[in-house]
Parts: sequence; structure tokens; C-alpha cells
Amino acid sequence: EWFILIHIEIEKKAGKALKAIEDAQAAVVGNDADQVESALTNLRASLAAMYAVLDRMPERCDPYIYFHRVRPYIFGWRNNPSLPDGVIYEGVDEYKGIGQKFRGETGAQSAIIPAMDGVLGIEHERDELREYLMEMRTYMPPKHVAFIEAVEAGPSVRNFVTSAQRSSLTSVFNECVELVANFRAMHLEYAGRYIHAQAQATPGNPSAVGTGGTPFMTYLRKHRDETKKQTL
Repeated sequence: EWFILIHIEIEKKAGKALKAIEDAQAAVVGNDADQVESALTNLRASLAAMYAVLDRMPERCDPYIYFHRVRPYIFGWRNNPSLPDGVIYEGVDEYKGIGQKFRGETGAQSAIIPAMDGVLGIEHERDELREYLMEMRTYMPPKHVAFIEAVEAGPSVRNFVTSAQRSSLTSVFNECVELVANFRAMHLEYAGRYIHAQAQATPGNPSAVGTGGTPFMTYLRKHRDETKKQTL
């Protein structure tokens, strides 16, 4: 229950961040540096609140319990060695009795961090990881995907901050980028503690990949490092 509640609370804390994203891009359109800085200050506060919630995961979520009693039920049917042919959904005519291989529940199906990347102009190499993250958008509510795409296509806050050459604005922008990097770093730490350290080669609970079906340690480390490099 705690594992789920932490994620719900992070989504709640992110509400103000999403509003700050809209405000920041609107201020860029209005060429208003003061308002951009104000919006980024609000974004920083929301990111800090999200980080503080994630930091509470160990309070009531034991790594052993998570790995053995929670993780098996949120692991998907794709890249799962115990279900090589997927799962047959009886009574679902459109699947015609053919096994389906769906990804499992994963934080990559949340629109929050992709939206943060979008507004801060944080880019990732177009490799297998990037392709996987784009695939995860097919698991999101359509309006969430539309929001991410609107942010990515919107006015560049990064370019505005770079051009403004205003130290206080650059500082708060960089603090936002660093908070996203810190969030990813903590997620990586938890992946190591809750999965990698608990790993056992047991059917039905693969340890080499995450619940979304990807080699999680490699991917999370890569995203963390890429984010750290993109301050101004």
C-alpha cells in the first residue's frame, strides 16, 4: 500500500509543477523574464516537494517485501521469461485467442518527468531507451500525451534563459534541472536496493529487467547522467 501511496502523492505534488510549466512558457511568449523566473521558482518548489515524498519510500516499504510480494504482480507480459507467449485474454474477441505481450506497470508511464524534460529542454540520446520511453506514451491517457507534446513543441524556456543572461534566472533554471537529476538519482538508488540487491533467478520475478521489461539499472543510470550534464 505504501508503495502505491508514494506514487499517488508524487502525482499530487506535481500538480503545481504542471501549472508552473504553462506559466513559464506563457511568460517566454510574453518576453517577461520576471514571470519566467517566478514560474521556475514555483517549479523548483514543486520538484523539491516531489523529491521529499520519494525520499519517504523506505519508511514503510521493505525491499524484501517489495521484491517478493509486490513486484511479481506488477510485472508485465513482455520480456517475462515465465510467460514467453504472453497472456491470452479469454472473451476479448479482438485478440482472437492470441497471447498478448504488454509492458508492466512502471513509472515511465507517468507524464510528469517527460513534461519536466520538455520544459527544461533536457534531451536524451535516441537509442533503445528513448524508443522505450516513447512506447510508454501509448500506455498513458491521451490527454497526458497531448500535454507532453504541447510542452515539447512550445516556446523554449532553455533558450530564453540562455539569451536573457540573468544570473538569478539561470540559477533557478539550473536548480530545476538538478532536482530532476536528483529525482532520477534517488530512483536509481531504489532500483539498486529494492531490485538489484534482492535479485534471484526465479521464474515469474525476473531480476535483470524492470517491471516495464527493460534493463533498468543501465537505463536509469544513463538518464541520470544525461540530466546532470544539461545545466546552463
